[in-house]
Amino acid sequence: MAALEAMEMKSQRLGNLDVLRGVVILAILIININYFSTPSLIRYNPLAYGEFTPLDQWVWLFEYGLIKQRFMTLLALLYGVGIMLFVAKYERLKTSPTKPFVFRSLFLLLFGLAHAYLIWDGDILVAYALCGLIVLWLRGLAAGWLIVLGLLMAVGVVSPDMWGAIQAMIHPPEIPEQWSPDAVTAQQAALQQYQGSWWELTPDRVAAAWGRQSLDFIYFTLWRCCGLMMLGMGLWKLGALTSPRTLKHFAVWGLLLGLVISLGATWCFVDSGFQYLVFVGINSLGFYIGSIVLALGYLGGVMLWGQTSVLKPLQNLLAKAGRMAFTLYIMQSVICGWLFYGYGLDLFGQVSRSELWLYTLAIWAFQLLFVVVWFKYFKRGPLEAVWRKGYEWAAK
Repeated sequence: MAALEAMEMKSQRLGNLDVLRGVVILAILIININYFSTPSLIRYNPLAYGEFTPLDQWVWLFEYGLIKQRFMTLLALLYGVGIMLFVAKYERLKTSPTKPFVFRSLFLLLFGLAHAYLIWDGDILVAYALCGLIVLWLRGLAAGWLIVLGLLMAVGVVSPDMWGAIQAMIHPPEIPEQWSPDAVTAQQAALQQYQGSWWELTPDRVAAAWGRQSLDFIYFTLWRCCGLMMLGMGLWKLGALTSPRTLKHFAVWGLLLGLVISLGATWCFVDSGFQYLVFVGINSLGFYIGSIVLALGYLGGVMLWGQTSVLKPLQNLLAKAGRMAFTLYIMQSVICGWLFYGYGLDLFGQVSRSELWLYTLAIWAFQLLFVVVWFKYFKRGPLEAVWRKGYEWAAK
């Protein structure tokens, strides 16, 4: 009887992680679709085109203050938890996890390279594969050390930017010319940015992907991702993600402090009329601090929800999406590329911030329908199955 109860509790814990992963993989589309559809300057200064409705402004506040980087933070944290679960699985089989994990990471690296250079330069899989290989060797550290070192790495890499934000509030910097370009010229340039065939867009995509995977990776992503993965590993070893008491603390304090910091700083930027001095000052400082604090609040809230029977059908649906997160992530890139680039519908720069939500909801509906149908016939997502077969075969 006790063994059955233990198995049920373990199944529930893993199911809660799947629910959280499902929420995360759907939520990151809210931000990623902007990277596919919107010029980079407008993502930070929405007035660069000179057209921004009140509805667009509220949508921007919601996305920048509550979504941007919060769910990518959770995705990296969950990858760290996944490493611990992977190791535990092989240890139960009395087999070393090193060889299969190395091949698992190498196959993920191949998927990521294909995604980055063939579909979208904003890929994160390459970084996860490389960072996972690094933090695997740190799994033996005590939970406290993993958490402390993880936070130091994740926060430390942005500490110069946080200091710069503080300095900007004390000594306002000059406003760069590109912050407020000629609206007509900027719009025309943006509309031409992603026109052309897939092959014509390839040189720029390759250059952008290489930039992310070289200098950006060395100076930022490596430290941020490794730190967040270690944080996830430490929280799992500590039992924090299965402790209702700890999760309540995350939910209450993370949401309370995170919402105040994130929305307060973002509101100051919006209320200023998107002034550059506010953007590089209090807005940036609140963003760097709030991204981790609010992410932990979301983690606590979703994991606690997963321990209840509230909206159980929705939980089950999100858990299925979480089990297919890899497939859904790549699928989102393929769909968005077709929607916004020249080799598809060529809608880049032509869809407002608020209108993007119609596309986001449509993609969610399609993906959730796909999830339901797929799991009627198969146990794993298509890319998940290929990935697992590949590294298990290679590790034999």
